[in-house]
Amino acid sequence: MVAEAEKLADVLRYVPGGCLIVDDGIVRGANGEAVAITGIPRNRLVGSPLAELAVAEMQFPLTAFLDATGDGVTTSSFRLASGLLPLEISIRRLSASILICGIRRMEVEHQMSALAGGELTHDQVTGLPNRYHVLEQLHHRLGNKAPSSLAIIAIWIDDLPRLRDERGPRVVERVSRQVGERIQARLRGPDLLGRLDDEAFLALLTTDSTLEQLNEIADRLRSEVSFPLEFDGGLVSFTASVLVGSIGPVRPTLERVQSRLEEVGRKASSGGGNRTEIVTF
Repeated sequence: MVAEAEKLADVLRYVPGGCLIVDDGIVRGANGEAVAITGIPRNRLVGSPLAELAVAEMQFPLTAFLDATGDGVTTSSFRLASGLLPLEISIRRLSASILICGIRRMEVEHQMSALAGGELTHDQVTGLPNRYHVLEQLHHRLGNKAPSSLAIIAIWIDDLPRLRDERGPRVVERVSRQVGERIQARLRGPDLLGRLDDEAFLALLTTDSTLEQLNEIADRLRSEVSFPLEFDGGLVSFTASVLVGSIGPVRPTLERVQSRLEEVGRKASSGGGNRTEIVTF
């Protein structure tokens, strides 16, 4: 057992690029470059299930990929919840439970997709920047030391699951596109709107508005977004929930902003929606 531990330590010490040791799905070791690539401190990275570090929609596929890895080297791409660019993972199985995982950034692929307006940066339904692109821009703005105040507005379409069950995916796409257009029409040139997921949008604003003013904007936007739309000769009704947050000179981390967004999104879903919530960071 001691010899095996020393062998794995040597792997981490000498392997080029980012490297993780994964035992039974849990990260047991990480070299310095892996820490730099993931942006996750070593004490949080080691001891965590590798799949649970990925964005929610990729956790199950990554678990299945890890379980299916056989002899030889296999590769796949995924995104960590702490990161903004896609990563590639290359896996070699050492034993029934132990995997050596090499990871690398995929900037070149990401940049080529951005130039082409590809699926890595834009949502196919609405044409808006997707989750990864809008969070990347948020990360950039949070890191900007300029004194300008920032604000975010997140909008959830409350009734999409019901609409999908009752009227099918076409109406969901129509509602999503229409909501995106309605929000975009209310934004100014420097503002950025993106689609966080199937039910949520995120707008990044540069503004000196007070929280009270932002609340008024959010309430008005919630009402405008929720206006019924025509589809197949009838009206489609739905509601929306809105979060408005002010970000001052002391910038929060991206992880804190994401955590608050997820918390409010869950609250909106469980509470029936049709609400506005104000937060500060």
